[in-house]
Amino acid sequence: MQRENNTSSLADLSSPALVELVRYWQNLDPAATIPHRQYFNPVDVPHCLRHIVLMDVHETKPQYYIRLAGSAVNPVYQKSITGCYLEDIVRAEDLADVLFDYDHTVANQVPVFRVNSSRLINGKMRTYERVILPMTSNGIAADKLLVGINFFDVAVHLVDRPVFKI
Repeated sequence: MQRENNTSSLADLSSPALVELVRYWQNLDPAATIPHRQYFNPVDVPHCLRHIVLMDVHETKPQYYIRLAGSAVNPVYQKSITGCYLEDIVRAEDLADVLFDYDHTVANQVPVFRVNSSRLINGKMRTYERVILPMTSNGIAADKLLVGINFFDVAVHLVDRPVFKI
């Protein structure tokens, strides 16, 4: 993975669902800091739900707990990743680069955008664009993450499947 693939502008996102998600996040809370998690209502972004991953940020390692993953994300992993840690679903070779983005978002309380290709644990190569949006439950730290991810090369018939066959 290459860090230079990071983008810095909403204009660089190609997925309409991710553009909508970022705009929604930007308008969540008029506070000077990052939005409070309590203001996020999934009903407000129905077109984005299948691309959303909600994460809790723990202070210990593994750190990024997947509370919920959308129906366009789970098929890529051939299982539900809800209840997993990010650190457990990313290949060891890619973990440092992936964690760099998440750690940067948490430490600096800023979104991180990326367009990239990587090989998943199941061996398949996937191209994606991802935005990591920080949120807070305590008004201080980025202890929640709203992640939008769009995989470009997932077969349409796999999206929204309730059962995954390996």
